[in-house]
Amino acid sequence: MPIIYNIQNSIIGITLILIILFYLLSHGGRRQAQDSIFISLLFATLTIIIFELSIDLLTGKTFEGASTLLTIITLIFYVLNPIPGALYLLYLDQLRRKWIKIPKDIGIVVLTPIIITFVLNVISLFNGIIFVIDENNIYQRGNLFFIIVIADFICLIIGFFYMLTRYKDFKGRDFSFFILFPIPVFIGAILQAKFYGVELTGISLAITLLIVFIHTQNSQANKDFLTMLYNRNMSEKYLENILSREKKGLACILMDVNSFKQINDNYGHYLGDTTLRHFAHLLEEGFKASWFIARYGGDEFILFREDTNQNNLEKDISFFNTILDKFNSKDLLPFTLSVSIGAAMYENTNAKDGTEFIKAVDKLMYEDKRSHHIKNKT
Repeated sequence: MPIIYNIQNSIIGITLILIILFYLLSHGGRRQAQDSIFISLLFATLTIIIFELSIDLLTGKTFEGASTLLTIITLIFYVLNPIPGALYLLYLDQLRRKWIKIPKDIGIVVLTPIIITFVLNVISLFNGIIFVIDENNIYQRGNLFFIIVIADFICLIIGFFYMLTRYKDFKGRDFSFFILFPIPVFIGAILQAKFYGVELTGISLAITLLIVFIHTQNSQANKDFLTMLYNRNMSEKYLENILSREKKGLACILMDVNSFKQINDNYGHYLGDTTLRHFAHLLEEGFKASWFIARYGGDEFILFREDTNQNNLEKDISFFNTILDKFNSKDLLPFTLSVSIGAAMYENTNAKDGTEFIKAVDKLMYEDKRSHHIKNKT
């Protein structure tokens, strides 16, 4: 394969990634774990493409130290290769579980292929089981090269089945999109493994990341940046859409974090933001996919559910309170997280439209808040 072909592919891949990175980094702001993982994925892919291009440019060169340099670059290149797959799996797990710190279980899974790859490539420096640089400074694959290929893609494969087995935890568009994420990379890798000298993995991953970026930017337009729940504008559109076709069986819940101003004043805004992220996670865990969940503003959250009744509404709130109690028992925050709740069925109010419905539920929430303050004398 002509070297100009590989250079062209590398330049295209590098350019795509740099454009995405420039956009993300220039916008600054506080980033969520999911954003940080995606940026890490971009940097990992960029580094892999650069090292792959360096291998192409050094292959066959005979200047002093060329063989040593090519060996080191090839070693680093192979050690880096499983990282994009590991980050992809982390991205999916964070998308589902909304953690802030990487959980131990998923951390072990993603680190295992990286460690295996590192150990085998270091051993290969002495016996050539993975790769060898011959006397002409030409790269050659070793007899156990296939193990590295497996290690590179094991997290992508796990991620694919991870989504299949937990599809209910992913929103519809997110599921259909991310389940297809590994396919272009698999195709590029298979072609590259079959036809020696063809380099498609880097550019296929870069193109896939561009598609992911476009998808996430579109979906986040309706999301609250801090909690990644839907924003108020989306909640109003959602309610308007429901009431245009159905007014029975609609439940609404409004929640307000108790004493949130004191949390910010006593512990700082960073912990205040962390509290809201934890609470958003609890809402998603407690109310599952059957509920529409949005951040209504500040420390207020609004939820809707169609085709339900008063009995199910009360059961769902009770289940959420159980989840909240379990969270508080873990002492993850230096205070007890509590919430005031207002909830009602549309047909049980005198509301004539969405605005009146929200006002009715809001009134119930503030009655609950007054009771909380009286009880706790705050």
